[in-house]
Amino acid sequence: MNILHDYKKEIFDLGKINELSITNVKKLIEDSEELYHKQVDDVADEIVKNGEYKIILLAGPSSSGKTTTSNLLRKNLAKHGYESVVVSLDDFFVDRELTPRLPNGDYDYENITTLDLDYLNKFADDLFAKGKALMPTFNFITGRREKEYKNLELTNKTIVIMEGIHALNPILFKNHNSQMYKIYICVNTNFEIDNQMLMPAQKVRLMRRLIRDINNRGMSLEDTFHVWTNVLAGEDIYIKPYKNTADYLINSTHAYEPLMYAYKLLPLLKKEGINNNTQPLINMLEKCEKLSPKLLPENSLLHEFLD
Repeated sequence: MNILHDYKKEIFDLGKINELSITNVKKLIEDSEELYHKQVDDVADEIVKNGEYKIILLAGPSSSGKTTTSNLLRKNLAKHGYESVVVSLDDFFVDRELTPRLPNGDYDYENITTLDLDYLNKFADDLFAKGKALMPTFNFITGRREKEYKNLELTNKTIVIMEGIHALNPILFKNHNSQMYKIYICVNTNFEIDNQMLMPAQKVRLMRRLIRDINNRGMSLEDTFHVWTNVLAGEDIYIKPYKNTADYLINSTHAYEPLMYAYKLLPLLKKEGINNNTQPLINMLEKCEKLSPKLLPENSLLHEFLD
């Protein structure tokens, strides 16, 4: 029996999680992973049962786990005899000098016009009409699209999984929207302790992004805090309004993840020093037991943020 079975969908009891991390950490991690992986299994089953979908759209806000979920879905579909390919909408970015800017001069990466909308729709048209299309590659170092395009060809058993924050925006694929299976993924569970709200889901995403940006994007904590307000504002305009158009909602919250952030992120926050950005997160994480990321299962979504 899953020891998390009696939790409310939108709330995890951090006191109970802390206790389980001491008394039965193996079971805590296994059951947390099961709650996530079962959702991806259910999505794959629905897609296979329908048998007609050629394109799967997977959207969600920053640090929700889109990349890992797309690749896990690809592996699940392979078990059913389907070949699938993951396409990142990031490869359809316009060149950086064409990227829209906010009033303060920062790039507005959450804006839908960061994408080459004309070519994206042509790409989808070609896939449906011809069974093949030319796929771009965006070079994040140069800030430009590569000159060489890859040829993507579909067979009767090929499914294209397109992932990105804007994947559910109806401006995209407007000629084929009804022919696509739509998934929205997000951290959707808050954490409470002693019946008091402690850690909103949005803060869990921020913790994920802080660690990932340090590990993989060469950004400092200050850099991430600086852009986070813009990220949230953009999500409210361009991403969250389309959540309810999805065929399936995946909640990517893992009950034990704050304990790993207490292990890895808390020392970095304290080293950064006390300020309006770090203090609230420090207060939250100090109420968590600590778990080493070495305990992560090989196929855990949390590798996307903790590695």
